[in-house]
Amino acid sequence: MNAAADDPGRALIAGLRRTSAYPHAVTEPIRVAETHISWVLLTGEYAYKVKKPVRLSFLDYSTLERRRRLCEEEVRLNRRLAPGLYLGVAVIGGTPESPVLDGDGAPLEYAVRMRQFRPEDELAAMLATDGAGEDDLAALGSAIARFHGDAAIAATDSVYGQPDGIHRVTLDNLAELRALPESAAWRERLSALAGQLNSLHASLRSLMLRRRQDGRVRECHGDLHCGNVVRWDGRLTPFDGIEFDPALRFIDVVNDIAFLTMDLAERSHGALRRAALQAWAETLGDWQGLRLLPYYEAYRALVRAKVDALRAQQLEPGSTARTAAVADCVRYLDWAQARLESRHPPLVITCGLSGSGKTWLARQLAARLGALHLRSDVERKRLAGLAANEPSRSPLDAGIYSREFNDRTYARLGDCAAAVLESGEAVIVDAAFLRRAERRRFLDLAAAAGSQATIVHCRAPDAVLRERVAARYAARNDASEAGLEVLARQPGYWEPLEADERACLAEVDTHDPASVAALLDRLAPATGG
Repeated sequence: MNAAADDPGRALIAGLRRTSAYPHAVTEPIRVAETHISWVLLTGEYAYKVKKPVRLSFLDYSTLERRRRLCEEEVRLNRRLAPGLYLGVAVIGGTPESPVLDGDGAPLEYAVRMRQFRPEDELAAMLATDGAGEDDLAALGSAIARFHGDAAIAATDSVYGQPDGIHRVTLDNLAELRALPESAAWRERLSALAGQLNSLHASLRSLMLRRRQDGRVRECHGDLHCGNVVRWDGRLTPFDGIEFDPALRFIDVVNDIAFLTMDLAERSHGALRRAALQAWAETLGDWQGLRLLPYYEAYRALVRAKVDALRAQQLEPGSTARTAAVADCVRYLDWAQARLESRHPPLVITCGLSGSGKTWLARQLAARLGALHLRSDVERKRLAGLAANEPSRSPLDAGIYSREFNDRTYARLGDCAAAVLESGEAVIVDAAFLRRAERRRFLDLAAAAGSQATIVHCRAPDAVLRERVAARYAARNDASEAGLEVLARQPGYWEPLEADERACLAEVDTHDPASVAALLDRLAPATGG
């Protein structure tokens, strides 16, 4: 930091500690939170973020005009996700000794005006006290997916999202780590990690290019870790997205969500990670993008390791604080290395008639296994351009329920399941799977991935099937559109399981709690889920 440039800023901040500087009541003693690039003045109801007059390797706040423009950018970008938090840009007038917000005269400085929130409402703090649940993270994942679906797409002639540039940024983190004196003991590990990343990037390069061409590189948040999410108005809300460098926010949407999923996993909140990732993927439908998740999660862990290394270098050698920073750095390195190791997660498919409890059971099993849940009814609607609960008005055996559309649906489920397995995540494919060829596709997929496959055959008494189907059809609040007429026809489509299918079969009566409990314990013991 340029100390000479910083001193005038510090004088201004001293003046902004006085209550007379504000055009509103100050409801608590003014506090200042400081980072290496900003000051945040906390006044009770409002917070004011002032950018430091600095130029660093990754940002330039060196002129008043740039700070004004970047304050405006910060408000514009963050209002996309947190409109209630970001109120606008405040002009600081008066004199350096007696500054006044929204005062007359030539501007001395600019500040982002925000609603103030409690530190304990930040997601990172909530996790430490078990203050956030799976429903919270699922809602957050869905909100992020909708945000990604609406975000501006990177121009095709821009440099954003180019695979080689992405990889250079990833490897630059390793270069920063090598500058830490303590990293001499990790040289072999860092070299091995670089080799893993090089190999994975080479295998993913064409996918990265194709996704860029398909508009998956968008104006994202850019810094979506747990410390930049807060409970606001009763829901988890991302804030403090990156404004100072468009290259850090015009990224693949998977790169964006990967910071959150990595951070949750590294904090040992696997169930919350799964909830967020499931909701994100199901809402956006970007199952194919999950192939990039190991690379981007490892990259995000290396970003955290680099930050800890830079922090360590600013601390006294041998001090307790430096030792702790180095330990944090090593922890993120360990996580990145483990994420890149080969995985062979299980594949589970359901089969059974409508009303047999496939979706109900799949949801329970997914939570116990830590698996992602692919649902045919949802993906069928997506192929047709419909929302999950939007009626298709298709006649029996026609429209989106014709044999041709059924084949398309199972082909999509196969492609999505393959992507999930490649990402290292377990997957449950929830569909009727009445025909042998439909099941065979997925057994072959599991074999190719080196994954264990299980067929869960769901049953229930005929009267229960009819009762469930009739109630669901009458409610019209589910992706399934099967009614009693469909249920009556399905036994005619059923092709019994052959010997190789029965070898990986698990049968369950979903009307019998003991049968369900035995199935869950067999496939996903409570201590292992």
